[in-house]
Amino acid sequence: MEQVVSTLRQNPEAIEIIKANCQHYQSQAYLKKGLKRTIEHLEWVLAADNDIERICSQIMADDHIGGKLRQYPLLFKGINSPSRE
Repeated sequence: MEQVVSTLRQNPEAIEIIKANCQHYQSQAYLKKGLKRTIEHLEWVLAADNDIERICSQIMADDHIGGKLRQYPLLFKGINSPSRE
């Protein structure tokens, strides 16, 4: 997750990848209730603030939401892919 946060700080446009991942997983018919709730929390974090530092702080926060976000790394899939240009 530290690599994800580092990449987000270097490339704030990567937030769009996270938003796309949220949409992708929400469109699936059968999701665990915990994952659905975590996606909602992540969308709230992204909608509440455009400041990349605060978003990264929330992802790494030692609280309930931060812990849940780190529990589902698939939400951050594609952030650290080496093929991005």
